[in-house]
Amino acid sequence: MRKTGELVLSGWAETPAVRGLIGMLRLKGLAFRFEPFPLLELRRIVRPGGEGRAPRLRLDGRTVVGARAIRDFLEDHQPQPALRPRDICAAAWCHLLEDWAEEALAGRIALLRWLVPAHRKRAATAAAAPAPALLRPALAETCRAAMTLRLRARGRTAADVPAAEAALRRDLDELDRLLHDRDTLLGEPHGRSTADLVVAAELSALDGTAYEESVRARRSLIRWLRATRAAWEADG
Repeated sequence: MRKTGELVLSGWAETPAVRGLIGMLRLKGLAFRFEPFPLLELRRIVRPGGEGRAPRLRLDGRTVVGARAIRDFLEDHQPQPALRPRDICAAAWCHLLEDWAEEALAGRIALLRWLVPAHRKRAATAAAAPAPALLRPALAETCRAAMTLRLRARGRTAADVPAAEAALRRDLDELDRLLHDRDTLLGEPHGRSTADLVVAAELSALDGTAYEESVRARRSLIRWLRATRAAWEADG
């Protein structure tokens, strides 16, 4: 990647989208600076449409918005090491896994984090963590109310929790079976891909919930997850 300026990734630090992008930048060996969104931008995250949540990448006066667009940009401008297959069929499978993780899987996990009382408080506390200590309680309550309203606007209520739990178990079972004889989602000869980073990042949202144990109980899944998460958990 030819660049004359600094590569800057901006976003909400604890979101799956940002975690996956940090992993991609590190696997590609790109030096970058992470810049958390200013607290004042929280007003955008609590709007019904959630505007302002999308991460941004800045380079040489250009801004790329959205996790998918940033992944495309990085793969196009820094093709090595490749994190998307050149094979057409494998590339399509990679894109499908990314879309599934960011839509279906993320939707189920959000429902379980924000509509299950035992998990809702932790989710709100994590969302408010970037704020000064004095503001965190009020901010956590704002996030809780906003996420509840957003889910209700999509027709999601606590009555949907059992179905979401069953769907999550099926998701975890399928991933565990897929990874039984391979180290990455696409398998050899493709190696680790953006699909691995995106799916692993979404699953990280289960940390600290009762569902985390369900992930740990699946041996192939947890083996793959630990190896993949190292991409964004590494120092630097």
